[in-house]
Amino acid sequence: MLPLVSGEFRCVADPEIRFAPSGVAVGKVRAVASSRKKDESGEWVDDKTCWVTLTAFKKVAENMVDSFVKGDLVIVTGRVSTEDWEDKDGNKRTSVNLVVDSIGPSIAFTPAQTQRSETGSRRTEAAIQQSRQTVPADDEPPF
Repeated sequence: MLPLVSGEFRCVADPEIRFAPSGVAVGKVRAVASSRKKDESGEWVDDKTCWVTLTAFKKVAENMVDSFVKGDLVIVTGRVSTEDWEDKDGNKRTSVNLVVDSIGPSIAFTPAQTQRSETGSRRTEAAIQQSRQTVPADDEPPF
């Protein structure tokens, strides 16, 4: 069994979708996770970097491709796997893949944008704005 992990990644390209001969949707996007630290002078510098390919299947793949673009920060839960191959020069290479179970936007730096879908499963913009309105100070909270 592959290990289950969660992490925050930045998409470095737009997600792409293809369909297997069986008709199953397969979505992929290259992503990176990195950390920063302070050096001796107290300045922030880049530290470690982990490059991964996020791979999703079926409806998760379709939603990933429809929802995210290059530059988006996403939170992913999935299973780690590796892929070994030889490049054109005969050098052995390995890539880290994350088979996506779930993926969503990170709201660490910007709010998520929602839209009303054809099925009506998402809130309308008016409902979102109404929920953001503050309760007058003289009213009791509803809970």
